[in-house]
Amino acid sequence: MVELEDLMEEIENLKFEINGIKREIHELTPHKHCLNCGIAIPPDKTFCSKKCEDEWNNMVKKKKRFTYIWLLFLGILLIILMFSMGHP
Repeated sequence: MVELEDLMEEIENLKFEINGIKREIHELTPHKHCLNCGIAIPPDKTFCSKKCEDEWNNMVKKKKRFTYIWLLFLGILLIILMFSMGHP
């Protein structure tokens, strides 16, 4: 019977801990993370600072430029291959 009482007491302690954790979760302020550096920011913002926004925009521009250059290269390569295979 002692084991049963110990288990019941442990269950009650765990319920108390669970309720405390639920309270902590409820009290967390809503937030999201900066797209560039990942720190927590208010939910109505996208970046934590102008610097992060500028870095993000520069990175996006570089990725777009790289993609366009890559597609242009592949297009030119395809045209060269088509013309070289057409002349025996």
